Amino acid sequence: MQPPLEASIDIEASPDAVWAVVSDLAAMKRWSPELVGTWLRGRPGVGAKAVNLNRRKGFVWPTTSRITRWKDPANDSGRGALAFHVAPTDVEWSYELEPLDGGSRTRLTERRTAVVDPSLVVRLTAKLALGGASSHDERLERGMKQTLSAIQSHLER
Repeated sequence: MQPPLEASIDIEASPDAVWAVVSDLAAMKRWSPELVGTWLRGRPGVGAKAVNLNRRKGFVWPTTSRITRWKDPANDSGRGALAFHVAPTDVEWSYELEPLDGGSRTRLTERRTAVVDPSLVVRLTAKLALGGASSHDERLERGMKQTLSAIQSHLER
C-alpha cells in the first residue's frame, strides 16, 4: 500500500478566482510538472471522463479518469471541490477550496488517496519506469507543492 498524499497552500485570491484556474482541466498542464495534457470528453462535471497523458523524464504513460466531485464554490459559500478517479491506479485526486478571511483568500488543498492494491502492471511500471513506488510518491508530493505554488503565483500576480 502507498499512503495518501496531501499538500495545501493559502492564496491571496477569492475561491471563485481559484476555482476558475483549478476547474480549467485543459490548462492544468501549465501547473502540474508531470501532466502533459488532459482531454475531457463532454462538459466538465460529475461523470465526465478524460484521457490524461503523464511523463517522468523520458517515460510517458496514459491514464483515464472520471470526475467524481464538481462543486463550484459560488454554490456553497466559497467551498469548492473537484475530484477525479484515475485508472489504472484506482486512486482519487482532488482539489478542495476553503475560503479564508471572509472569502478574500483561499486555502487550496490537493490530495491523492492511498494506493491500496496496485495491479501488477502498476507495480511493474512504478518499479521499472518510475524509480519505485516510494520514490515516485516523493516526486508526486513535491509536484503537488510545485503545482499549488504555480497556481498561487499565477493568481497573486
